[in-house]
Amino acid sequence: MRKVKLFKFGVHFIFWGILISHSISAQVNVQKIEGSLPTILDSANIPGISIAILDQGKITYSKTFGSKEQGKEGKISKQTIFEAASLTKPIVAFCAMKLVEMGKLDLDKPLFQYMEYPDVASDPRYQMITARMVLSHQTGFPNWRKNRNSNKLEIKFEPGSKFGYSGEGFVFLQKVMEHIEGKRLEEIAQEFVFQPLQMQRSFLTFPETDDFAVGHNPKNEPNPKFKPNKANAAYSLHTTAEDYSKFLIELMHPSLIDPALVSRMISQETLMDSKDPSLGWGLGLGINTTSRDQYIWHWGDNGIFRAFFIFSPKTEVGLVYFTNSQNGLSIVKRMIHLTFSDPEVMENWNEYKQFDDE
Repeated sequence: MRKVKLFKFGVHFIFWGILISHSISAQVNVQKIEGSLPTILDSANIPGISIAILDQGKITYSKTFGSKEQGKEGKISKQTIFEAASLTKPIVAFCAMKLVEMGKLDLDKPLFQYMEYPDVASDPRYQMITARMVLSHQTGFPNWRKNRNSNKLEIKFEPGSKFGYSGEGFVFLQKVMEHIEGKRLEEIAQEFVFQPLQMQRSFLTFPETDDFAVGHNPKNEPNPKFKPNKANAAYSLHTTAEDYSKFLIELMHPSLIDPALVSRMISQETLMDSKDPSLGWGLGLGINTTSRDQYIWHWGDNGIFRAFFIFSPKTEVGLVYFTNSQNGLSIVKRMIHLTFSDPEVMENWNEYKQFDDE
């Protein structure tokens, strides 16, 4: 076996510009991923990406490609933060489960018993909604109310009766969590997740930094950067692939919470479509079941920022990436096929057209 020289940097090692934390496992061919990424990004018209691969529960590959903003100097680095969009939700779900562990939140106690929510209080069905329903997207709320500035929120179907993806549900849960703790969600996430996992480039409100990616439309035209000054449990996380990988490793090997609670997060509560048993939802996390394995996943879509993660709790192989492009989810299946040998992974998830589709 040929020996290679490793240069120690903190707790990781640098080898030919690739960040690795142990010898590369045979499960994932990171050289193939490294060689394919530039072509994939170019073909999909994606200006930049922050990506990490996990193997045997460790970061085996972490890399950035491309520019922060098309037409300007400034390459993406491992410190460059991206909008994580809905990859915010699993972080918030973990924080909610931590409150469950602390005895402060009951998954099945109606949330209105913690605090009333005037925006939807005119519909008595809202008194049925629990944290479990929020985390498994069964509240009956739409994803977002038609008028985002309105103080009126409608219930579209009987809470608890079926899956209906909703950011509004997470906003309701956020209000309850902040009420319980007497703290802003940003502080809760820092205390429960970011600080103990040393996720130093992760924030629910926009930090003081010039090292951030700018989002681009499908034509690669940059848009003004949204810089939230208030946390939103559904979409406001800014982070890097390497940071987010630390959270995924925590889900694989819980150290901050009782592992039984993570097991509940990755246990199926409902199906996304009653006719498709391969795609379900747990508590804050998607579940993809194939004939070979079960995978935990989530996607993020803030329009001009799109992101994705997926991992197998059994093999501890995983992928997470963030893009600064509206085209960012058009490469999901290509990235999955480069990472996993299972041909059925996310086979039936067809919400986003893939760039190599005919």
